[in-house]
Amino acid sequence: MSGNRIQIGIWQSIPQPMVSRYLAQMGWDWIILDMQHGPMNWETAYECIHAIRASGARPLVRTAIGALDEVEKALDLGAGGVVVPMVNTVEMARALARAAKYPPLGGRSLGGDNFLHYGADYPEKANTDTLLLVQMEHIEGVNNAEAIMALPGVDGCFVGPVDLALSMGIDRHTYEQHPDHQAAMQRIVEATLAAGKLPCCNTYSPDDFAAKQEAGFRAITLRSDMDLLVGGGRELLGRLEKIAAVS
Repeated sequence: MSGNRIQIGIWQSIPQPMVSRYLAQMGWDWIILDMQHGPMNWETAYECIHAIRASGARPLVRTAIGALDEVEKALDLGAGGVVVPMVNTVEMARALARAAKYPPLGGRSLGGDNFLHYGADYPEKANTDTLLLVQMEHIEGVNNAEAIMALPGVDGCFVGPVDLALSMGIDRHTYEQHPDHQAAMQRIVEATLAAGKLPCCNTYSPDDFAAKQEAGFRAITLRSDMDLLVGGGRELLGRLEKIAAVS
């Protein structure tokens, strides 16, 4: 982490290392490979991780829900951290910390080729240098936020605001104005900062990004590689169609 500066991240779903390299070279701080919802396999993830790392950004991997083996695998492949969805209980968070951290803090097994990329002392520094971010995206997780954030080995939270809204029975289009959702978001930030951990959040617009920064989140994602491709492509095509229509 770079002092108090907000870390700016983006999601990657397209399973191509060249996309990883382009994003990293743009200057994004974090690039999160979405292996929960995206089509990427582990062989491709390895190449993407190191394209990101070699280009100066931090590679993170989002695993499947409750997949303890994927946490260890992502880190063994060189990820600088893992984002684990739907962590709602202290018991699950404790199990994830055990998978993500080497002894004595956890039970992660020693293996992989990280010594070639991060140095021979990787096992000694990995517990500090890698991040375990548990996703708080369900009201059950919010109700356990203080206890989860207090656990050794949990480095921070990553909020999914839409899934959180759905778990509360709140409309996914208007949740930002709902006082119960606002209170839940505030509780997460306060619990995370009180524990000295890193509060992270996904956002959907520059205004949303600014609001989450103001709320106290210190690492924020906005959009994905698919958004850049589809959004930019549609905008360009629309402009060209307008030009073509007047000829």
